[in-house]
Order: sequence, then structure tokens, then C-alpha cells
Amino acid sequence: MLGAFVLAASLMAPPKTLSDARVPAPVRADAVEDSLTSLRRADSLRTAILDAARFVHLDTTQCNPGVLRTFPDSARSAGTPGALELLARLERLVIAEGVEEPIDNPLGHALLRGVVGWETGMVRPNWDVPSGEPTFAAVAAGMSGEFWNPDTKRCESFVPQEPQYVLLPPLTQFTMPRPPRTALTVGFGEAGLSDLRDKFFAEHRGDSTAVLTYAHVIANVMWRDYAVVAVNRPVEQMGTLLSRGGAGGATYLFHLVNGEWRLLAIVRTWT
Repeated sequence: MLGAFVLAASLMAPPKTLSDARVPAPVRADAVEDSLTSLRRADSLRTAILDAARFVHLDTTQCNPGVLRTFPDSARSAGTPGALELLARLERLVIAEGVEEPIDNPLGHALLRGVVGWETGMVRPNWDVPSGEPTFAAVAAGMSGEFWNPDTKRCESFVPQEPQYVLLPPLTQFTMPRPPRTALTVGFGEAGLSDLRDKFFAEHRGDSTAVLTYAHVIANVMWRDYAVVAVNRPVEQMGTLLSRGGAGGATYLFHLVNGEWRLLAIVRTWT
């Protein structure tokens, strides 16, 4: 308590002289150079990743499967790191440099809006490509894609279109457009998870077999023009996880291009 009074008094008291007034500490030149060195390293890794990448164009005549990015072994030459190592290096660099950077800002919100849209089947990110080259929409995330039903002669969702739930980290004034076909509920932080559960089980009152599946952004780091986002998809019944792996998950690497967050790579997936 004494420390609080001392701090309050010091903040209220005017500076004795101009030299006593607190001014922002100048940014050290070596810190700026270190940051630029890290950025050049990240850009170099991105270039190497794009050089190693290949696109697989799936059957575009049915159900908009999107385009898949792969890293064939043939793209690796002797004495150079493989694509998996390049991705791991870039992922570690982004996390190390951006672990303390805020994401509750317009760029961070745009990034998470894209992730939510992708996970819920609203929109898909475009692949990151070298400057001047055409880009393509990515494959569907999770089970949000569609398949061709020969009986009905139309594209249908892998899972029935039901209200969707997403859990994000705590954010302020985050907005998300409503998906065209289904209702979307977005929760924030631990309180948001309780709200999601309460809403779901209120809508399924008396149904002990009701299963709640939601996309949970379990990690997100944004640094410069790069970002790492990890998404898990828990499956719960009556508030209890049905399986440790849930409905799977993935870690994504994004790169910002002219204000658009593009997908650089799907680093890993799990089931």
C-alpha cells in the first residue's frame, strides 16, 4: 500500500526541472538493426519456402476443393535444408520476435477474421506467392469443405450446416460478418468458452447426446508481416471432451501482402 501512495505522489508532482521530466527512451540503433536483420532473415526463409513449394490443383469441376500447397522431396537439393526445416525456422523466428507483440489491433483482427472465416467455411485465404505471380484460394479447413453427392447431384457439406462456434483470445471491439448460411457465435477467453457452452446446451436442452464442436484459436503470434496461428477443434458432450484430439487442428503460417493476410503454409495438422 505504501508503494502505491509513493507512486501516486510521484505521478501527481510536477517535474522540478525540464531535465527531470520523463521522456520516452530513444530506440537503440542496435535494437533497430537486430530487428531489420531478423526481418531480412524471415524474408529469405519465405523466399526459400516459396521456391520449394508446388501447387496441386484439385478437381475444380466439383465442389470448389481449392488448391493445395505441397513440398515434394524433389525440390530439395543436396546440402540445403528441406522445406520442413525452413518452415520450422520461420515459425520459431516469428514466435521469438513476436511473442510479446499485441494482436488486439486492426491487423490482428483482420488476421483472426480470416482464420474464423476459413474455419467456418465462409471464406478461404489466398496462398502467398512471389510478387507478380497469380495466387489461388486454399483448400477448405477442417471439415468445412463439400463433396459431390451423386444421389442429389449437388455439392453438400461434409457435416450438416448447423450453428458454428469459435473461441478466440480476449479481444476488444472485434467484429465478424455473419456467415451466409449458418449462425456464428464467437467467444473470447475463458468467459467466452462458458458462454459458448451455455448457449449450445441451452439450445439442446434435454438432449444428452448433443455434441459441441468449436474452433479454438489456441495460439497466435503476429510480427511484422508474418503471423503464426494454431487452431484446435475440441469436441465436447455435456461439457466433457470426447477425445483428446477432438476433431483435429492445424498450425498456419501467414504473410501480409498489400493489406491481405495470405497463407504461406499449413505447417502441421493433427487428428
